[in-house]
Amino acid sequence: MRKEDIISPDLFGNEAGEDESEEILNSYFVDKPEFNLFYSKANRFQIVRSRKGVGKSALLKKTQYQLQNDPNIIAVYVKGSDLAALEPFDTMTPHELISGWQKRICTKITIEIGRRLNLAFDDDSISLVESAEVTGFRGRNLVGSLADRLKLKLGKIDIDIKKILSDNAQALLERYSKDKDINVWLLVDDIDATFLNTEEQRLYTSTFFSACRNIINLVNGLTIRASVRTDVWTIIDQYDEALDKCGQYIIDLSWSTTETGKILKKKILSFYQRKYPNNFKYKNISLDSPEERIFELVFIIPFPWGRGRVAPFRPIHILSAGRPRWAAQLCKLAAKHAFSNNFGKISIRNIDRVLEIYGRSRLNDLYKEHTHQCKNLKDLIEAFAGGPKKYTTQDMLKRITDKIIKLCGLPKIDGEEKGKDSIYIAHFLFRIGFICARDENDDTGLAFIKHEDRPHLLTSKVNLDDGLWWEIHPSYRKILRIKY
Repeated sequence: MRKEDIISPDLFGNEAGEDESEEILNSYFVDKPEFNLFYSKANRFQIVRSRKGVGKSALLKKTQYQLQNDPNIIAVYVKGSDLAALEPFDTMTPHELISGWQKRICTKITIEIGRRLNLAFDDDSISLVESAEVTGFRGRNLVGSLADRLKLKLGKIDIDIKKILSDNAQALLERYSKDKDINVWLLVDDIDATFLNTEEQRLYTSTFFSACRNIINLVNGLTIRASVRTDVWTIIDQYDEALDKCGQYIIDLSWSTTETGKILKKKILSFYQRKYPNNFKYKNISLDSPEERIFELVFIIPFPWGRGRVAPFRPIHILSAGRPRWAAQLCKLAAKHAFSNNFGKISIRNIDRVLEIYGRSRLNDLYKEHTHQCKNLKDLIEAFAGGPKKYTTQDMLKRITDKIIKLCGLPKIDGEEKGKDSIYIAHFLFRIGFICARDENDDTGLAFIKHEDRPHLLTSKVNLDDGLWWEIHPSYRKILRIKY
């Protein structure tokens, strides 16, 4: 074990789950019981929904890895922007958009079949499937239908298939055409990556999910997995009533404090066991070992927090809002600070010293994630700069009234303005995670309540807060000079 190990980029993993290597992702990936629905071949359509940085991409990649050794499955991972870029959308009526999405799904699968045959699709007449053809595949195996269509298209432009395909590729194309057991798993990530809360974008995004449900019911041999941000789904679900039928296919992804601890333990232990495979010390540690044996490899434990001392993962979970990507970023920043000060382990002091840099990144993420819901989001956040960390409900509503409404007027949130008030603004800040409810009866400093836990808070004037106080989330306090 060397001091520089704590600044290794592999210690806390790649912040982009889709870029992580298969070996490393598998070594620290934490499965949850609900993921079985996502992996199951019996469920042909599933959507994973979460906030940014929680692990949607990692779950899609993990699913792809589990499929790659099955010879009867063609697994296709694609970004939403790449899928849309196969051809521009000419019209914006719901029916035509759904048809267009189905066409692009079929086109992507055709291109993947061609890639496996070492065919380069430079000619649009080869790569694109006509919209009308999709309905002609009804009740048939999609791979067989597309392979037949591929042979037909090659023939139409007078290409001698035998001249461009090897014997193995010819046999593979024939198998695709005839084998009813070939299935495609299409894994679509970041369909909402550039989402803006406009009518055009709402329709564009919502019709993708309707198209997935339609094509699954239309053809055989196709399974679709997709991801969507929680805030985006909330908006498009209110806009497009057709998405009511997609709700049954959604898995909500979140991590508890204990699960964050397990992810950190697996990352740390797998790193040292990979790097020092013959070291007796690491061979004799397992995930079932006392957690202190694993955390003491990287952290100076325990961490003083609130009125007590706790395991490192508990403050990290709070400061990262339960998002593994944010947790990795915080740990890496703290590790660099420790190393630069000639320490080989991370202390709570190192974490405290990087909270301003970390908070700047968190604010940038907050703006990127939610500005499409409120163009004045920066004004809403800056209204709390330099203020206290904790508010009663009345104090918080007064600050919103004095610092936002009186100075800037009522901001539009999710496209709405009329009839809104300070309570509606407070609920929005609660919904996006800038403020949290706090249980004052818990003296550990760990009892934060998120919107997912109590979504009804700040919605009814009869019971606004259940007697709870409100706090600015700890990750934003240093950068906003929040008073402790």
